[in-house]
Amino acid sequence: MTDYLKIYEKYKDVQEVKDYIDDVILLRHYHATQQYSQMQEHIRNLMNKYLVETLVWNTVNTAQPTTFEQSYVNAENFLQMQGAKIIVEKVKDYAQRLTADDILFVEYLVNHVK
Repeated sequence: MTDYLKIYEKYKDVQEVKDYIDDVILLRHYHATQQYSQMQEHIRNLMNKYLVETLVWNTVNTAQPTTFEQSYVNAENFLQMQGAKIIVEKVKDYAQRLTADDILFVEYLVNHVK
C-alpha cells in the first residue's frame, strides 16, 4: 500500500495540510533516529494542537500505548485520520486531485473519525 502521506502531499499548497505534513515528517524523523523523548514531546504537542480530536481518539481507542513503538504507531494512525479530515474540511474540491482509490481511502478515514 502507498504511504498515506503521498496522498496528502497533493495538497501541500494548502497551509494547514503543509503544516500537517511537517508534523508527520517530524514524528517519523524522531522515531527513525530513536529520539524518543523528542518524539514523546512532539506527540504531546500534537495532542494539544488537535485537542478535541485527541479526546475523541482516546475515547474510541481505550488501550493506551505503553512503549515508544506503540506511541509511534498510535500517533501515525491518529495522524493518518487527521490528515483526511483536514483535507476534506479545507479543500472543497479535494476529490479532483485524487484517484478513485485515493478518494475511497480518504472518505473511509473521514467516516471513521466522526
